[in-house]
Amino acid sequence: MKLSLTIAAAILVNLMFAEAVKAQSAAANELNAEVDSEIEQMYSQQNTSNQNAPKAEAKAANGSVVTQTVYVPQQQQPSVQKQPETTVESSPLSNSRADGIRRGRQEEELRTESKIVEKLEQSRLEDEKKRAAILFGDKFDTLQNQQTQPMQVQQVQQPVQVAPVAAPSSQVQPIVINQNETLTRDAVREEVRAALTEDNNAIVPVVEQKYFTATAAIGQYPDIDSIKGNYALGAGFGTRFDYFLVEGAFLYSNYTMDAKYVDSFNQIKAANFDMNQYQGILSTKYQLIGGFVRPVIGGLISYSYRQYVANNNTAYGTAGTEFGTSHAIDLGLIAGIDLEFNARTSAGFDLKYMYNMSSKISGQTAAGSTPVEQLQYFTTGLFARVNF
Repeated sequence: MKLSLTIAAAILVNLMFAEAVKAQSAAANELNAEVDSEIEQMYSQQNTSNQNAPKAEAKAANGSVVTQTVYVPQQQQPSVQKQPETTVESSPLSNSRADGIRRGRQEEELRTESKIVEKLEQSRLEDEKKRAAILFGDKFDTLQNQQTQPMQVQQVQQPVQVAPVAAPSSQVQPIVINQNETLTRDAVREEVRAALTEDNNAIVPVVEQKYFTATAAIGQYPDIDSIKGNYALGAGFGTRFDYFLVEGAFLYSNYTMDAKYVDSFNQIKAANFDMNQYQGILSTKYQLIGGFVRPVIGGLISYSYRQYVANNNTAYGTAGTEFGTSHAIDLGLIAGIDLEFNARTSAGFDLKYMYNMSSKISGQTAAGSTPVEQLQYFTTGLFARVNF
């Protein structure tokens, strides 16, 4: 009986131990399942946050772009997170000599273009001042003074009340002025084209200059072969208005005449004469085009005083004897070329053609079918001009 009770007790203990072991195993499995679910939930949340996290890009020196994910901690994530490893590789930065030269050329182009624009703006400012001086002159200054004086009197009589300045509204947007505006070739080209067009259309004031001229020439009477021109020297002063010139000059000419003279007994005698011709000339000339070579046309009026002197000994007189004088008024045409070397000096040559309008003879002059005073003649010469 005791044996059976012992056996029954042993079997009961074994059954209870087996139940306890089974319950402990079930509890362990349940704990493992809970741990696995927590781990899976943690990694699923981490993957979601990695996809939504911003990415930063870093540019290496060699030009390659390395993308690195930035992890932002969240409240749902545990305090410990497993971060992926990121490797950034770069090569040392080295600028070649060609890059340095290119950068220097670009900087020099920017400086040059900036200087061009400054010159253009300065030129426009000067043109505006000249235009205002031409259009208004003293009237513009007088108008400004008249507008300024009443304002000053009003300020003396009545005190100026300063209105309170309103606080800036939050709706007013600030005006942003870009002071570092870069210049391009197209912009500079447009500025140059606009400046040239404005210069061409601008009203250019007439420039008045005084000048002195010196002339060396030789005269010729084509209708009489016995009159030979020796030399001619002259000087003059004038005023120049751009391409228009007004000049007053004096010209001395010397001629040799193999002719005859009429003595006091009305007898024709052969003799050699020196004809000294003194001329006062008033001329106007116009330069057709500008530049270095300028064709010139014009007209003149002159007063001529001629003196006839014997240059050899005769039975009726000795060398140096004056036989007669004459007075004449001539009109003429001018054609020539001016060479403008610079703003102060110029030179050239011209041809003057003159024909008589009226004359008066005193004493004994050269005999012939037509007096010398009534003949046409030419003067060809070189000149030099200095502006002052």
